[in-house]
Amino acid sequence: MEVREVELPGIGMKFSFETAEGETLCVVIHKTGRREIYRFLPGQDTPDSVIELSDKEARELGAILIGTHFQPDVHDTARLVMKELTIEWLKVSSESPLAGKTIQENRVRKLTGATIIALFGPTKKVLNPGPETRIEAGDTVVVIGEQPQIEQFKDRFALH
Repeated sequence: MEVREVELPGIGMKFSFETAEGETLCVVIHKTGRREIYRFLPGQDTPDSVIELSDKEARELGAILIGTHFQPDVHDTARLVMKELTIEWLKVSSESPLAGKTIQENRVRKLTGATIIALFGPTKKVLNPGPETRIEAGDTVVVIGEQPQIEQFKDRFALH
C-alpha cells in the first residue's frame, strides 16, 4: 500500500491511501494537533464522510487501531509479530534503568530505535505516552520496533 504525504503550508500535513475496496482515506494533521479523516468512495471527488478528532482523541484511536487496548493475559512478557514489526509487553523491574525516569531521560528511541507506545501500571494506563511520562518499577511497557531494535531495548534496559 502506498501512502502519499503532502505538506499543506500553514495547515499541517495530509496523508492519503487507497483501500483494497478502492476507497481513498485522507488524514489531515493540523499544526494545532486537530485531525480530520476524509473518506472518498471510488471515483468520487467529494468526501462521503468526515471525522474531526482532537489530538487526544486521535491518539486514543491510534492506540485502538494498533492494538494496545488488547493486552494478552501474561505475567511478564508477551510478543506480537507483524511482518517486520514486533510489539512486546515487558515488565519493568526495580533494577531496570527505566525505573524512576521519564521516556525522554532514558532516550529510548535515540538509543534503541524502539518506541514505547503504551504504559500500564497498577493504577495507570497511558496510551501513546509523551516524553515526559515517568516509568516506575512494576509498570508494563508496550514497545514496538523491528526485532533487532526490541532486542537492543531489552538489553539496554535490563528487561529479560
